[in-house]
Amino acid sequence: MKIEQVVSGPFQTIGYLVSDETKEAMIIDTPIESTNSFMKSIRRDGLSLKAIVLSHTHWDHTADAAELRRQTGAKIFVHKDDKYRVVDPMKFTIYRLPFELEAFEPDVEFSGDEVLTIGKMNFEIIHTPGHTEGGICLSNREEKVLFAGDTLFNESIGRSDLPGGSMSLLVNSIIDKLLILPDDTKVYSGHGEPTTIGYERQNNPFLVI
Repeated sequence: MKIEQVVSGPFQTIGYLVSDETKEAMIIDTPIESTNSFMKSIRRDGLSLKAIVLSHTHWDHTADAAELRRQTGAKIFVHKDDKYRVVDPMKFTIYRLPFELEAFEPDVEFSGDEVLTIGKMNFEIIHTPGHTEGGICLSNREEKVLFAGDTLFNESIGRSDLPGGSMSLLVNSIIDKLLILPDDTKVYSGHGEPTTIGYERQNNPFLVI
């Protein structure tokens, strides 16, 4: 599995380009002004982009999804409970933006517990509400990799004070669904440095009991 990061936008949001030896690939999260970087890597490596997966639908993670779909033909995947933000994005920006976000309809709506196959890679879709209603994480158990969006960070967790958030749901999602993964599972988040499940179990102040 090859993992390439694209960091973009005012919040230094991280999108991930994930591929394997079959040259099939997916993108996880599409920060604003990330399209050119993603496309450069896709063309350089001769990749066939199959999926654009949104870990949740705050605008800093979704802004370039529609443009990337236009340029690649890849399908956009969103959890059904988070769809409402992308079909009318300017209504849910929380504060006024100096630019217009493009509305779009996702191609596929997750409900949780699906398995997404890209090339030879299988990703479990884990519904982790709390940061948003339809937040998801993607787990590849064979490679011991977790893409956590804004659910879990290095020594922190996602915000729960925004509309649709819940601290109790978020903490329960992490404890019940993520901390059951092996300690050496590497965690790639939507912001900041990677971490591991074991490190967060021992050091995350929001999770240490």
